[in-house]
Amino acid sequence: MAGVVIFDADVVIGFLNRDDAHHDRATDRVQVAQDAGERRCIAAVNYGEVLVGPARQGELEARRVERFFDDFAFDVVACDRTLARRAATVRARTGLQLADAFAVATALALDPGAGEAVRLESFDAAVLRAHASLVPPR
Repeated sequence: MAGVVIFDADVVIGFLNRDDAHHDRATDRVQVAQDAGERRCIAAVNYGEVLVGPARQGELEARRVERFFDDFAFDVVACDRTLARRAATVRARTGLQLADAFAVATALALDPGAGEAVRLESFDAAVLRAHASLVPPR
């Protein structure tokens, strides 16, 4: 079933970095989403997190990572007042760091409630627990 996958920064970083402890698992998760034809999204805040390491390495590496997002057709979800408010509420209710709260808030914002499935991909158990606790019952 095609749906929407929200990626937390840790999964994308794991995919991009062959030396990352999560590289193999991250590669599987990105590949599954692509093969299933799912819409791949990342919150703008989490996109920024992914770009920090490449920015330290220089312009060439930053461009390579930006090409990844283009090649894999990621939608970068802009942060507006509504999403920022939702992320603040997630942080207040769960104690997550703000960047993690943005991943959860984005998943909640894009969840249509019925039909199209929304999945949050993260290696952080606290992020996944927070998301599960805030998803409205169907």
